[in-house]
Amino acid sequence: MPRYSPQSPFALVMLLALMTTFPLVGCSGAGVSRSQREAENADFPSGYRKWKKINQAPIVRETERQARDIFANDVALRREPGKDFPVGSILVKEERILAQDPAGQLVPRDVFRVSVMFKARMGEGSRWAFKAFDPSTKKEMSLDRVDPEGCYFCHVDAKDKDYVFSDIR
Repeated sequence: MPRYSPQSPFALVMLLALMTTFPLVGCSGAGVSRSQREAENADFPSGYRKWKKINQAPIVRETERQARDIFANDVALRREPGKDFPVGSILVKEERILAQDPAGQLVPRDVFRVSVMFKARMGEGSRWAFKAFDPSTKKEMSLDRVDPEGCYFCHVDAKDKDYVFSDIR
């Protein structure tokens, strides 16, 4: 039987095996911060309509036939100018269907989705968790109805503003 030594091929193989396995352990949740777990497990943000509404009038997207209102929690409002949002910030985008009124004008109607950004952690990358909720059931929408990765890929355009398009004050 070969004798073990730190320079042996066996030791090198074991070290490589550990090095390639360790990142998988980190991704499985062992290295995830408490605030990130809370964001990823966050429920519907009840009472968000009592938060500060960021936009004065609905943000209208006629091509998408949508209108949006943005709300921010107290943590997000404590953001210092020029700094990233603090962990615990929550931004809510209430999305409404645009419909024609009798005069032919497009007006916001029923809420069809409540999209939420949770600031999960500080560091590299977006550090935000994205979720979408059904407003009637307050349950997270299934992946066949919404794509959270699509949220990230859109918000990456606002990377220089901590992935947030709106001016939150």
